[in-house]
Amino acid sequence: MTQSCRVLTLSLVALVLSCPGALASSGGAKLTGAATPVRTKLGKAPELIFTRTLRKGESGTDVEELQTSLTQVGYKVAATGYFGSATKGAVRRFQLAHRLYPASGSVGKRTAASLLSAALKVTGAQQPSFTPSSSSRGVNPIPGFRIGRDDMGVDASARTGAPIYAPLASKLVQVLGDWYAGQPLLLFRFSNPPAGAPSPYWYLAEQINPVTTRTGTVFQTGQKVASYAASGTGIEIGWGSATSWSRTLAGETDPGAANPPSGSRTNWGESFKQFFSIR
Repeated sequence: MTQSCRVLTLSLVALVLSCPGALASSGGAKLTGAATPVRTKLGKAPELIFTRTLRKGESGTDVEELQTSLTQVGYKVAATGYFGSATKGAVRRFQLAHRLYPASGSVGKRTAASLLSAALKVTGAQQPSFTPSSSSRGVNPIPGFRIGRDDMGVDASARTGAPIYAPLASKLVQVLGDWYAGQPLLLFRFSNPPAGAPSPYWYLAEQINPVTTRTGTVFQTGQKVASYAASGTGIEIGWGSATSWSRTLAGETDPGAANPPSGSRTNWGESFKQFFSIR
């Protein structure tokens, strides 16, 4: 197998990820255009967070994420996790505004793609820039880890079995079983997004053994969410996104953050370290 990285040409975005040398350190699912998946070495792409048709009467974490996305793009609805009349009405208004006919109020593939694209334009407008207050800080999720370079998040490693914690109370909203090199990604949403944070989501990926893969599970601040696995490419942790293919906030606007040189520092990684006192 060649040691050079191969660029795979996709329909809208060309990029990524077949570099064997990346297996020596944390890498990540690299990366994305507005609505075009970039494929990993194994040729798989993360699915949209809406993996079923959503309609009135249904409930679940994906319904809650739908409601959050609707609110982000200007169709305000309470994020209850239940698809009621208010949610159906918000979906219909979105469909009519975006010429998605028939405007049934149900969310299939076309509506989901259009909604996530619209949310991406809103949430991916700028890189993180903030100064967290002491009252908004959570806990260091990876105490005792050896901190590596910045990537789309923070790369780190530790002894096998070392615990990884929720930096703040959070809900597990999606699990990608093969995010990078056969390793998983866990996407969490903060129960109460902290003031000043650039995203209501955070992610943990790669060399991990999750405590659970059951979406909807709520973890309190400082509660163990995973442990360091026996083998892999190290871990990556940082700001997440429900609207980027990589499920990282960096994946929305900053492809250059993917797989940077050793010793790199990125705004994405440094801001996450600053917010949660990772040293």
